[in-house]
Amino acid sequence: MAVIEQLCSVPVDRRPGSRGNDMAVRFVAHRLADAGLDVWVPEFPCLDWVGQGATITLGDMSLPITPSPYGLGVDAEGPVRIVERPADLDREDLAGSVLIATGDLVSEPLTPKAFPFYGSDEHGSIIEALESAVPVAIVAVTGKYPALCGALDPFPWIEDGDFAIPAAAMRPSDASPLLASEGMTAHVSIEAIRRPSTARNVVARIGPEQPRVTVCAHIDTKPGTPGAIDNAAGVAVLVLLGERLAERSSLPIGVELLAVNGEDHFAAPGEVAWLADNEDQLADIELFINLDGVGYRGGGTAYSLYNVAGGRAGRLHDQLANAPHMVEGPSWYQSDHAIFAMRGLPAMAFTTEHIDDMLDRVFHSEADTPDQVDPGLISSLVDELETVIVDWE
Repeated sequence: MAVIEQLCSVPVDRRPGSRGNDMAVRFVAHRLADAGLDVWVPEFPCLDWVGQGATITLGDMSLPITPSPYGLGVDAEGPVRIVERPADLDREDLAGSVLIATGDLVSEPLTPKAFPFYGSDEHGSIIEALESAVPVAIVAVTGKYPALCGALDPFPWIEDGDFAIPAAAMRPSDASPLLASEGMTAHVSIEAIRRPSTARNVVARIGPEQPRVTVCAHIDTKPGTPGAIDNAAGVAVLVLLGERLAERSSLPIGVELLAVNGEDHFAAPGEVAWLADNEDQLADIELFINLDGVGYRGGGTAYSLYNVAGGRAGRLHDQLANAPHMVEGPSWYQSDHAIFAMRGLPAMAFTTEHIDDMLDRVFHSEADTPDQVDPGLISSLVDELETVIVDWE
């Protein structure tokens, strides 16, 4: 809990490129180095962002809206144009407008333009149409989308540092005045700044050089969240596991501990940097273990396997079958193990047993505080990971 509280206490959050993120990286690197592990902190460029509020004004009525993370700032006005379907983006009267996007058009968040691991032709077409329309600003009327956006309400329809139009979001319950304002003049003010920055991964090694097991937990957060379950708890497991393994005189396999910096960033810059550094060594990794969303109070820890061969899978199942607080969970791909899983490489993921509840109530929000964590679950998971590694065959 001391590790988790330290990571959650940095100002203001742990978004890549920020002061708080740098403080968290230094803390983790020093803990692992003090334990006797070999530690590197490779640096890479990233985009930082600061958003400080937004409003849309119709006549004498001013309504709060939520800036889209990594979006542009703006102070402009234009006629309101309401669009509900992709076909509406072909209207010829959208240039210079305040575009209110609602209905089926905003049913799910758009994949960022340059996201490195997957894309959507449909989303790409919508983004191209939005930028070609050249509105002065976009306000998306959205609710919750827990699978990708956690507890955020409203969820950001556009979260993309490469997107060229200022954007924000608003809950449907607050949007009635906007949805009845077609043709009226609206003023949009979004206080937001994009700025080039740098961030670092933490890479620690112990044991034989190769082959190795890589244990990963992302250290960054979404803007504005303390990030206890997502993912200070996973980083705490990483730190405590490193300290535990450092006490052993030998290990049957090499271990790489990776505090990666970018899982909650629109461009995943830390993952891209780590892959670039390891592209020729991925075959040396016999198992990539990812920790994300562990330690959530009120349930156990769920594990899932991806592309793990029969004998190895059987041993892992046997080791974890009778472990306290441990259950086999469903497959999921919204985290860093997907980098391996989608390449057909062996991976394993740990998260909370109650992932749907955690996504709906806590993830990516201000509610993700240390009191959401059960330290017993963290301690138990460290024990099981140590057993998996020291009994490696």
